[in-house]
Amino acid sequence: MKLTKEYLKKLDQKLELIPLSYDIAFKSTFKTNLNLLKHILNATLPIEISKEDKINLLDSEMPIINKKEHEQIVDIFVVINKNIFIDIEMNRSKFENVFERNDKYKNRISNVIFEKGENLKELKTKHIYQLNLNASPYEEILEDTIVMYGLKTKKIYLSSESVITKSLERYRDLYYNGIRNEEVIWLTMLTARSFSELYEFAKEILNEEELKKLMEASINMSKDGFVIHAWQKEKMDALVKYNEIEEATKKGKVEGIAEGIKEKEIEIVKNMLKKEMSIKDISEITGLTEQDIQNLEEKE
Repeated sequence: MKLTKEYLKKLDQKLELIPLSYDIAFKSTFKTNLNLLKHILNATLPIEISKEDKINLLDSEMPIINKKEHEQIVDIFVVINKNIFIDIEMNRSKFENVFERNDKYKNRISNVIFEKGENLKELKTKHIYQLNLNASPYEEILEDTIVMYGLKTKKIYLSSESVITKSLERYRDLYYNGIRNEEVIWLTMLTARSFSELYEFAKEILNEEELKKLMEASINMSKDGFVIHAWQKEKMDALVKYNEIEEATKKGKVEGIAEGIKEKEIEIVKNMLKKEMSIKDISEITGLTEQDIQNLEEKE
């Protein structure tokens, strides 16, 4: 496979790139390419990961606390050098809507990484990071680091467990405004709209072998019938949800306007009554019934 501009252009015409910001695509691509995942983590987290550091994929199933609970799966869960545990969550809803769920994931992870009989000093050497990659175009929390913090003492009590949020659309804006460090490029890459665009991003930071692996993974994943079906369904669900919100917003505006008109009419009637106009005259001017005006006068 020669990744020429002509080849990528033809590919864009006949095949839709399923974006890496789609959680199934993200997992499919990076679970099988842990060295590429290591690059993302190195660029986005406040840690240094060398080529020699070992990264291992862990079981992503969350332990079930009670019988009523359904199986819960984190997107990608890895450990680096046996002491840095990282949960990567790809969110297509606004972060504030999934924060509580993801926080529970992090808390469960903190329970399962400790080994029975482990020395307290050894526990302090372990770190947990939850990286939230937020793909919602309406994201309000653009970037933040969340730790255990005392509101009264203004003190950080637990910095070894962090939730780090990154708004992908913000990084895309940064990229197209000329800011192109490694973190910006990696996070913008996850928003690529086409194979050509993905290639242009990736070639800036990946060597030839890594670039080929990423493109092959993206092409194969975009041909996968199951992934295509799931992606099309998500797009349709998002469109339906958007239309429902738009309809509700329009209805709310109409009702709000109607309510505003009604309040204005009442105010006018009150002023007419204060000027001692007759109920009959007010009825003829406003179109309200005499009984309605009478009721308003009695209420006042």
